[in-house]
Amino acid sequence: MFRRLFLVFLLLITASFSFANDDAWNCQQDQNSQQWVCLGDTASGGVKQNLPSESAEPPTAVVESVAATVITQPVPVVEAKPRPVVKPSIPVAPVTAPVVKVPPAEPAAPAPVAACETGTCQAPAAAEESSVNLNLLGASFQPDQEAIFRTLSARFKTDPWANCLAEPGTQKRMLPQENARQSSPLDLKSDYSEIFDNEIGSYLGDVELRRDDQRASAHSANYDSVSETLELHGDVYYSENELAVHSDTATIKFASDQAVLRDTLFIAPEAPLRGFAKTIYRDNKFLSRYQNVSYTGCRPGNQDWAVHAAELKVNKESGKGSAKNAWVEFKGVPIFYSPYLSFPVDNRRQSGFLAPSFGTTGISGFNTTIPYYWNIAPNYDATFHPHYFEKRGVLLAGNFRYLSEMSKGNVNLEYLPEDEILKESRYSGSFKNTSQFSQNLYSNLDLNYVSDDNYFNELGNALISPSNSFVKSAGDLNYVREGMALSTRFETYQAIDATLTGVGLPYAKLPQVNLNFNHSFEGMPVEALLETESVNFQHVSLVDGQRVNIKPSLSFPLQTASAYLTPKVAVQHSDYFLNHQAAGGSDQLTRTLPILSADTGVRFERELSIGDSNKLHTIEPRLFYLYIPKAEQNNIPVFDSSLYDFWFASLFRENRFSGSDRIQDANQVSAAITSRLIDPNTGLETLKLNIGQIFYFQNRDVTIPLLINGVVSESPVETSQYSPLVAELGSQLNKHFSIDSGVQWDPETNDFVRGKAELHFVGQPGEILNLGYLYRKNPLIPDHSNDITQTDITMHWPVYQQWSIVGRWQYSWLYNNTQDSFFGVEKENCCWRFRVIGRHYLNSLNRTTSADISNLNVDGSPQTGVFFQVEFKGLTGVGEKLDQFFEKSIYGYRRP
Repeated sequence: MFRRLFLVFLLLITASFSFANDDAWNCQQDQNSQQWVCLGDTASGGVKQNLPSESAEPPTAVVESVAATVITQPVPVVEAKPRPVVKPSIPVAPVTAPVVKVPPAEPAAPAPVAACETGTCQAPAAAEESSVNLNLLGASFQPDQEAIFRTLSARFKTDPWANCLAEPGTQKRMLPQENARQSSPLDLKSDYSEIFDNEIGSYLGDVELRRDDQRASAHSANYDSVSETLELHGDVYYSENELAVHSDTATIKFASDQAVLRDTLFIAPEAPLRGFAKTIYRDNKFLSRYQNVSYTGCRPGNQDWAVHAAELKVNKESGKGSAKNAWVEFKGVPIFYSPYLSFPVDNRRQSGFLAPSFGTTGISGFNTTIPYYWNIAPNYDATFHPHYFEKRGVLLAGNFRYLSEMSKGNVNLEYLPEDEILKESRYSGSFKNTSQFSQNLYSNLDLNYVSDDNYFNELGNALISPSNSFVKSAGDLNYVREGMALSTRFETYQAIDATLTGVGLPYAKLPQVNLNFNHSFEGMPVEALLETESVNFQHVSLVDGQRVNIKPSLSFPLQTASAYLTPKVAVQHSDYFLNHQAAGGSDQLTRTLPILSADTGVRFERELSIGDSNKLHTIEPRLFYLYIPKAEQNNIPVFDSSLYDFWFASLFRENRFSGSDRIQDANQVSAAITSRLIDPNTGLETLKLNIGQIFYFQNRDVTIPLLINGVVSESPVETSQYSPLVAELGSQLNKHFSIDSGVQWDPETNDFVRGKAELHFVGQPGEILNLGYLYRKNPLIPDHSNDITQTDITMHWPVYQQWSIVGRWQYSWLYNNTQDSFFGVEKENCCWRFRVIGRHYLNSLNRTTSADISNLNVDGSPQTGVFFQVEFKGLTGVGEKLDQFFEKSIYGYRRP
């Protein structure tokens, strides 16, 4: 959890200039003159001395007042340039006396904007208010340190915490420019300077160093080219794109890659993190040690949480770090302590415990898990997460992941030795694999199994989707290249809904093979397509067998800038080889049907002025003719076909049935018109209207069996001359507000049979409101058990000082019952995030009917659960991953 902190420190001490102070003299013997050269401060005023060797002649020192000194690293020779007003320098002392220069009065610490060029820095951000809390401990950072943090923050071009509450996808990142640094010269400026023997440079008063994005400022600086040591003294500020540091004194020894820093404040904007270290030791290029460290991810002025450690060690070569006496405080209250911690300092993984999660459900009670991660090898790892359930016992669970040159996948296993309620063992397992054998050949595998029907309901949690009636296992092998696609696939289903038996269970596909070809002829408006399929269906109690389907087709697309015409001709041939056929039924069935269609449309457009805005207005009429002769198909079993739900897109389908077991008989024309208002600046459709209807020239004799209350019955022949009139209206007024609605009116019954209305608002970050209504009447099922009348409301909305409410309510007006609901609160700022929700829903739905429509009801297993999540930004979090649940449940929600 301290990974980012150490990355900060590594950036600091691997930069071109690090800062340290030995608070003592540093001496080294000159390689040429054998003269001892020493650097250091003996007084806080910054007086410098050059102590000669007793046997050597006194050096001649040049001491001048300079307005600005510019050097290029690492040569310390400085050519002085006088200021307009030049103060006299102190003459050279006799042999026995050191060279002394009295500096001017020390300048004050630089103001926040003093270290920035005009137009490149942002003003200091206002302090984030920390809520009033019971603080059992002293403040992690004192007021003067908080002021320095604001100064450091202002040295960046943008506020490091500007992204913390920004809308996902709009965050800005500052990337380092290493190449520019290496090629840029080092500029050094100061009020005064003095050079000794072209080896030692001393710079006093408003010292500024700059190289590309790197800037440093101090009261004084020393550079010794012999020992390759740079010292900065007095309110030292250093900043670059990825780091800002303040220290009282700083030194770096380039030759030995050693450094010592004391009383250091730092900000790492990428995380962002800020903190304090009493002492930092860099022992060599790879090893660093830190004492009395504190850091937080909170904005300056907010100290809601902080991490403290007495001692830290980082080994960059091994990628490992360790901490002694580490503890975390929240709102001034200690919440975690460990005498020793080991952690990674880079992307290399390490074994160890992960953040725990907690929750509670009505069926299984309180539950918790503390995962342990095992880094087996660079391409293998495992996670063990034993799960304790208050009412069930301990569920043993584990996940194994692997990665190879061609494949990746994972294995999940769960085992409960004895359920304390059911007094039996329970288990589940899954295996997922994806392999890429070549550019054109790949495969997928997804195997799943559970021990009983209620496994997910009772041993999962209430964040798992309650609508699963089956556990699906599937696999495929695919070869794809231009003009060809070959797929071999299998599918099996394990029913976990006890109410589904017999005809309610889907067929297994063992296997399914699809081979498709397509070709466009150059220079001719002709497109050829060949679709072939062979499937072996299996079922425990129904007729099963093999189906072979072949469908060649030719289309002739003719198109201009504003119109198109696409005639198409196809032939669909199917063969069935059946097992367990009823007495008197044939084991082999054949069906061949031609399919003729023509699709044509025109697009008219014009510019339209509405008020002060200009729009592009289009009118797009369309006609679609379809002819398929009638063929008797009642003797063909239904393996995987069903009736499509009818909406605007259904007007242009060749078959109103999915799958290949039913091919409709058709002699019909679909007439439709689409009109749009388009904003030419943004491309948004301010308004879109679709209206269409099918005109039938014959009855639809081909139908599909219906399953009503577990009983199979044939659908009646459709004799209406018109389909329902479909109208859909959509609008996206701007990037925040959109509307989607539709309605269907049946002229035969003079009644509305479909209706929907959805309103979506996604405003400022965190402002989301969705209102939905859905109405569907199925006239083929007179007991209304297949009807839908429901509303769905979801929201995430700020209410008061970084507090938000989040929730969903899905209500069935047909059954007068809440189908799914949750409600919770969220507190989020740039420092931490807290969420808690309660959820209630119905699972294992069973419809009960009576002669009176008002007595329709849905019986199911009610589920409830309470879940929470706490995340310390820049550190870690505990609890359930509610972000993933919100993304699935709330339209427009995106994980931060």
